[in-house]
Order: sequence, then structure tokens, then C-alpha cells
Amino acid sequence: MRELARKYGAHLLAADGMFTELAAATGPEYWAADGVHPTPAAHAALAAAWLRLVA
Repeated sequence: MRELARKYGAHLLAADGMFTELAAATGPEYWAADGVHPTPAAHAALAAAWLRLVA
């Protein structure tokens, strides 16, 4: 994905790194209780990060 974003000049939200940092502070269950599906807090974090990226 990173390579394609660079190649085509697309925005890329590197959520993997973002959630690694967030989980280090709170624990991963806060962001994905089942380890896969984002919680409401994770959706809010993604939305806020996306708005910062494209604003």
C-alpha cells in the first residue's frame, strides 16, 4: 500500500503504526476487543486521523 500511495501520489493513513502506538498506551483491547474489528473508539481515532491527513 505504501508503495502504491507513493507511486500514485495518494494519501495513506498508516493505521498500523497509529494503532501500535495507541495500543502501547491503553492495551489493544480498547481498540479491537476481539483483536480484529475496530471498537467505536478505534473508528473515532481513524476518522480523526483521516481528517488531519486530508485537511
